[in-house]
Amino acid sequence: MKKNNLAEDAIQTNNILLPGGNKQLEHLLEQNISKGVQSLIIGPNCESIATRLVEYFTSLYIIANDYNPVMQTRSKLKGEDKIKVKMMDYSHTDFEDGYFDLIYAQASISVTNKKEILKEIKRILSGNGLLCTGEIVSLKEPVPEFVNDIWERSGLEPIASSLIKDYFEGNGFDLLSEKDLSFTLKDFYEKIRYAVSKASKDEKGQDKKYFSRMKHESNAYLKLGGDKYIGFKSLIMRKSN
Repeated sequence: MKKNNLAEDAIQTNNILLPGGNKQLEHLLEQNISKGVQSLIIGPNCESIATRLVEYFTSLYIIANDYNPVMQTRSKLKGEDKIKVKMMDYSHTDFEDGYFDLIYAQASISVTNKKEILKEIKRILSGNGLLCTGEIVSLKEPVPEFVNDIWERSGLEPIASSLIKDYFEGNGFDLLSEKDLSFTLKDFYEKIRYAVSKASKDEKGQDKKYFSRMKHESNAYLKLGGDKYIGFKSLIMRKSN
């Protein structure tokens, strides 16, 4: 598996290699979103999402918080003049207040500093703008140690599925639509497991930590019963006044 080729394959097949797959984007587009000026995608591996959303906006930004994903995304989107790719801390961006009509995050903000990120999202989202986020959630509490290990390795801090609506409302957002996309995770982890199994020794040697984590995570979900505890939800919201 060449990580550089994952997003390229997704663009060619319209199959997004992220938790939620194509279903989160479909959920958003079902809302018949209005055309706007500025939109933002938070997180890497989202090139095919960007090429679809840019049809609705004058310009689109993608931010990632690491150098390599930024450079890979720029390479994949070379020639897409309406899409700008930048490296930024998700909780401290360079954008002006109320700058975006849409902010989209797919499995990228289910992290330990989520509250700080949401505060920043609320600042840079326009008064009538939409936030579409895909969230890793826990389906059952308490989760076993092997699931906690997956989340710790990935820097995740999922919220219980039953509490996700209350969480976002408590952090200044009004929920417009919610979909349980947990059924997409099996396909996601099967593709990850297959890609890892096909990676060459040299490819694995370039990023041992990444390949080890993805092998462990896919195995835990597919073989150890992680599917009973790990879920995924798509939420569409506006910030409350």
